[in-house]
Amino acid sequence: MVAYIQIDKDKEFYNVNGFVAYTGFKALGFEVKKFHDVDEIASNDPEIIIVGGISNVRKRLTNLGIEQGSEELEYPSELQAYFNRKIWSSNLKAVMEDDNQRNIFLKPKETKTFNGKVIKEFKDFIGLNVSEEVEVWCAEVVELKTEWRCFVRYAELLDVRYYKGVWDSKLDVDLVKKAIADFKSAPAAYCLDFGVDEKGKYYLVEVNDGHSLGSYGMGAVSYAKFLSARWAELTNTKDYLRF
Repeated sequence: MVAYIQIDKDKEFYNVNGFVAYTGFKALGFEVKKFHDVDEIASNDPEIIIVGGISNVRKRLTNLGIEQGSEELEYPSELQAYFNRKIWSSNLKAVMEDDNQRNIFLKPKETKTFNGKVIKEFKDFIGLNVSEEVEVWCAEVVELKTEWRCFVRYAELLDVRYYKGVWDSKLDVDLVKKAIADFKSAPAAYCLDFGVDEKGKYYLVEVNDGHSLGSYGMGAVSYAKFLSARWAELTNTKDYLRF
């Protein structure tokens, strides 16, 4: 069992997630190697787990002949009941030309095209530097008191990590578990980001695929098992850490 962990040009782990993954896979008996660019990896064995940024992970899948869509999970129709705000699909040009589409949160459907941002007035489009035809998600703006990342592995809640806002707010874990049960088409490993406002109303912020997510302070062994689950599913290989 082998896992490759991404490093930077100075031969250090690309970020803290690389170190956490290294620690977890080592503890679980993997042979752990390092890479800077996945093109350096000569073997085409799909069981070799790749841990790194989304561009390297997707490049490796492409190198293995596994094509992935450019859009992320983000807003699955099965979980619409948990959004608690209006979310719709559009393109950048349509939003720019419609003065009624202001005070909205805007993000691209294709990862890394631009960073999501709140659009209050036309000048907020300045600096996006993308084609006006790019497909986008639009959402009503909500003020959240606290946000959490909920890690899910094989339809079970693996871990919950606070990441923004007031740290001592209480998450409705039963609500999260209900959302997990409703997400029938879910991948083997993913995250539900939930938030709560000042009135105690919960919102599903977005859903994130598990193949390139950070650890957010999760334990090293749990993080390795989380990454292994999604990699095995993507490559149609055995997950040796499914226990």
